[in-house]
Amino acid sequence: MVMKPEEIYPGIFKVTQHRSRKIAPPVNIYIIAGSEGLIFDAGYGDNTSLRLVGEAIKYVQSINAKWHISNVLPSHTHPDHFSGLTGLRQHFGITIMLTQKMARVLANPKAYRHSYRLSTLQQYRYSTVFQRISERALQPVFRSMYKRVYGIAFPGSPDRTVCSGEVIAINGFNFDILHGPGHCDDHIMLYDRKEGILFAGDNILRSIYTWLGPPRSDLAQYYSTLAMCLHLPNLQLILSAHGSAIQNPKERIKEIIEYRTLRTKQVYSIVANETDGISFAKLLNILYPRSLQRRWLAKGWIIVTLEYLVNNNILKFEGRKIKANTVDIHAMLKKFLPC
Repeated sequence: MVMKPEEIYPGIFKVTQHRSRKIAPPVNIYIIAGSEGLIFDAGYGDNTSLRLVGEAIKYVQSINAKWHISNVLPSHTHPDHFSGLTGLRQHFGITIMLTQKMARVLANPKAYRHSYRLSTLQQYRYSTVFQRISERALQPVFRSMYKRVYGIAFPGSPDRTVCSGEVIAINGFNFDILHGPGHCDDHIMLYDRKEGILFAGDNILRSIYTWLGPPRSDLAQYYSTLAMCLHLPNLQLILSAHGSAIQNPKERIKEIIEYRTLRTKQVYSIVANETDGISFAKLLNILYPRSLQRRWLAKGWIIVTLEYLVNNNILKFEGRKIKANTVDIHAMLKKFLPC
């Protein structure tokens, strides 16, 4: 029996892959039907996930004899978005499209690991010697686990290179490729101005907030990406990589901006209340006093927020401690608040 994907807009279909929810969240794969149709995001690369997408491709192509799904383009190079690339090319003859930055990251396992390497300064500021040693020892275990669960495979060279500003024309749609960093430095989105449809990847989610963490997340860039999306002309519908469609796009973007701004002010307030400065470990414990798991998951956004505040001369580092400068954070952040 052929798997029937959900047609969420005329000519646009969604199939959701499910893996182990604790370490591999459900991810949406979008198929834009046409004579040279496109899969946006490649999802997981295990056999079950690839078979699910293959059934969806077969179903979509059976609806219209002129439709052929030819290409795949990931939104960014996190493993739940690129792992299926190699399998889609090998099993279904799908052409892999990447930006130059994505291609460099996905060239081989070494290049991929290098893209996630923390700077010496980041390691010094945000972890103890014991943490660094233990994390290094556990890295091979985590790599093996993620390779198995996600089905990670590296495609090597892409079949076609694309870049921001290009337009992808499919069956009456004209999707602008938009560079949208913040969550990930090579993140792209697709936007059709006429229909008002934005494929947002991980940047804008309906019911949860986007994960941020070093070294490939940047809060200043994320604010800029959200502001760009907020001002897209005729924005009507956001299709995200996780969760359901967003029917109230501008309201949701404003909620996300407000949430990130609130969290940024919260981090600043905690630091400002410590006249002698505060260590990263203490800050983390104040924000998440009762949950080791939440501290582990949330560590990334706190680091990214601290670096944002330091780069804007609101906070400063003195050795391993973080201290507040005499800067009016409320005035500085006001420009990021929605009108």
